[in-house]
Amino acid sequence: MDPVKHVRDYLLDKVGHLTYPGHASFDPTVQRWFVPIYCRTERDSVVVGDVELDPQGHIVFAPSREELLTRLAAAAG
Repeated sequence: MDPVKHVRDYLLDKVGHLTYPGHASFDPTVQRWFVPIYCRTERDSVVVGDVELDPQGHIVFAPSREELLTRLAAAAG
């Protein structure tokens, strides 16, 4: 199970091509993978959220497209 590939597929299906996953990190205390979501902007890339996966690779939490757009607007402003 590759959490980054799983998140990449999820982002392409649900959010769009302007987002991409960062490097995954595993938190052993909560047994979760955390993968940052980057959004491409005109200047650079900005982290706009995280996807949380269980050890088997099932998405436990992912921000909605609307949440990501709101966070991007706040970061750009």
